[in-house]
Amino acid sequence: MKFTLLAIVAALTLGIAFSAGAREYALYYACTESQDTALVLMNSGGDKTYYTIKIYDAYGTLLEASSGDLDEFESDYQVLSDLVGNKETNWGLAIVETPGIMTIGIETFVNGGWQASENVTDPVTGGTGETYYWYGLNYANTSDQATGVAIVNPYDTPVAGTIFVYDSFGNKVYSTDVLLDPHESEYYALRNLVSQEDSMWGAVDIKVTAPVVVAGEYFAADGTLLNVDEITRFYYSE
Repeated sequence: MKFTLLAIVAALTLGIAFSAGAREYALYYACTESQDTALVLMNSGGDKTYYTIKIYDAYGTLLEASSGDLDEFESDYQVLSDLVGNKETNWGLAIVETPGIMTIGIETFVNGGWQASENVTDPVTGGTGETYYWYGLNYANTSDQATGVAIVNPYDTPVAGTIFVYDSFGNKVYSTDVLLDPHESEYYALRNLVSQEDSMWGAVDIKVTAPVVVAGEYFAADGTLLNVDEITRFYYSE
């Protein structure tokens, strides 16, 4: 990574920049060889508005930007692979910028078949001066389940933090520091990080220096993706 902790603190002290007058909705997407993501862009504000979608790869590189207009309560549908194609590194952050109020439906497809749906209604916040923000989700690494966790940085500045994994008895079984460059994403396949046991399920706890997007991907024993859970709200800040 290219940033030191001192640089992170300085960048966060200066503030996180957003487009003037615009809300930014951040989400996790994947347009890999077998997986695809489509967005349902719903104008919930009651007034005509416009939007811009920005799609970044896993390393934080902007791949494509696309804009559209929405009448009152109108919806658009955008398959993200139509914009960026399918590639091993085409996953991570998608941002929808708009001056309006939107609800964004996120549809996940595997091998062309619909697999899961999620809705995002909260725009990204720029932080309120707290030192850390905490996110939580459940996981399972048992004989019949597996979980992957993505952490997505929606900002033009770096974000640091730590991910903790606990088994069902509350024992910490894994932890590692996180350092994300601007718009970068990191993915943790828990099957590669913790043992596979009947008790290996429970809590993933994540603390970061700015609000982020966390996604949990849940798999069956044969590796079939069952669900994608987008987490855009932190449960605690300090």
